Amino acid sequence: MLGKATAIVFLTLPAMTTELCAQALVPTPAPAASPATEETIIPTFETQKLARTYVLDVPAPRGQITDRNGLPLAQNKLSYNLAITFPTPLDFSDAQALGYARKKISEAGSLINRRLEISDEAILRHYHNRGIMPLEIAQNLSESELDRIKSDAPSGVLVRPIYVRVYPNGKLAGH
Repeated sequence: MLGKATAIVFLTLPAMTTELCAQALVPTPAPAASPATEETIIPTFETQKLARTYVLDVPAPRGQITDRNGLPLAQNKLSYNLAITFPTPLDFSDAQALGYARKKISEAGSLINRRLEISDEAILRHYHNRGIMPLEIAQNLSESELDRIKSDAPSGVLVRPIYVRVYPNGKLAGH
């Protein structure tokens, strides 16, 4: 009986769709002509030269590892790194990029009382490949360094919080 009902539905459906199609074929008034706007379509081979792809690694906090008694074997600790940012658009020459980076590194180093050394090659490689990303110049800032930077941070210098892995028992079960 279910098969017969299905057959009836199939027999009646074409008649209904014909009626619907006939209604849809009624002519509609043409839209008013609007003045044509001139669009410039740039071929993709030209736009592909201008496009850049950036691969960003966003580290997530890792989980805590405990032994069977609940004592921690591996934990996460919040640490702070110091970084500089290059102004955008990235249209510096190599000499200008180095001059800007050296100035910001010097300002930040004098503020935290640390000697910061980064090679010219590392600065230029970062500027050309990942210029929009901050360039880390110091890792694991102490509380006093963090307070000095937060109170008087020069423009283009920023503090980045990161998670670092800490093993309370040292090398014991730290694998």
